[in-house]
Amino acid sequence: MLARAKHGFRERVVDLCPRINDWEEYYLNDDAENVHARVYKSSQAQVAVVSFRGTQATSAQNWEIDSDIIMLPVELGAPGQHKAASSTANVHEGFYLELQRVLPHVRKWVEGYIEGTKGLFGIPSYWKLVFTGHSLGAALAILAATLAEAEGWARTPDAVVAFGAPRLADQALSDWWESRDLCGKILRVAVQNDVITWMPFVEPLQLMDIVSYCLENPMSCLGQLANGPKSLHPSERWAHVCPKSELLVPGAMKGINSQMKDFSLLGGALAHLIGNALFGYAFGVMNSDIPQHDAYCGLRHELFPAPNCTATEDLEDVVCFGLSHDPNGTSSKTCHKNCCDDEYCSVWQFMRNGQCWRGRSHQCTSLHPYAAEVLAGQRVH
Repeated sequence: MLARAKHGFRERVVDLCPRINDWEEYYLNDDAENVHARVYKSSQAQVAVVSFRGTQATSAQNWEIDSDIIMLPVELGAPGQHKAASSTANVHEGFYLELQRVLPHVRKWVEGYIEGTKGLFGIPSYWKLVFTGHSLGAALAILAATLAEAEGWARTPDAVVAFGAPRLADQALSDWWESRDLCGKILRVAVQNDVITWMPFVEPLQLMDIVSYCLENPMSCLGQLANGPKSLHPSERWAHVCPKSELLVPGAMKGINSQMKDFSLLGGALAHLIGNALFGYAFGVMNSDIPQHDAYCGLRHELFPAPNCTATEDLEDVVCFGLSHDPNGTSSKTCHKNCCDDEYCSVWQFMRNGQCWRGRSHQCTSLHPYAAEVLAGQRVH
């Protein structure tokens, strides 16, 4: 399960789930609106994952989705017996409408989309089915799980793991989850001081008033943004689903919290990022108890990039398959450097015939005749 990860400004493509090596990966995307869902299956681990992508900083479509904070009434069906609740909840219009663009594909993949097979090619009932996402993706994962339950899918998620989820509905949605005794399925991971977990912060009309005030009083507005308010008063119309399901993990930045201590808008934004080992969700997860409870992937600090290119294994007595020839690697030194400079490269080998081979490989053996032709080589991180 490859993903980009950083240590400061140094970026590498890393395997975040090294214990599982048989992932089948599929894309269920709507490119027109830039809404992406990536799905994974592992027969070895008997687990399936639906991962919704978060907001891309350069995507106007994603920002338009996030900013559409009109509340849309959604019929959920009869509540359960565990708590009094309404059958209707008011949800974030942007999230709901965009989810509809990929949810039918997700349902077909989960249930098995071949007619007449009665779900034979869907996710087996004895597998673990997980919906997950970060930021916008976390909101979509929670909402997708909600609609899977409400629409009576033949296969509903066993767990929802949401990282940095904004508030996506009013209190009625949380009450509906509690009424159906679903809160045991959800884990909302939040980094200390992450500003997005408090969003949407204001109502549309309040937002217009704030914009008007800042246009008329720019210096006063900048001063308040720099120093922060004395107390936090987010809109009461929005609520998190199953508030007791939140797991607060350590943060490395100042930001936004309920006590308004160590206020920083920039820190609050950086605390929301997911791929950097120095702050945000990568930092928070790896400095929490989550890795100790990971029964599938083998999460550990060593999976994330080191500050500098570091050798983790010598590969001089084996030959690794699946590498690509690098004509610019004319010596072991340049071969090593070119691999370190390539975010995707994790293995390099320099041969006795003067050729450099590098890329990614976990198929290395000393039994092949070419192993004797390897002059130098390393697995780097």
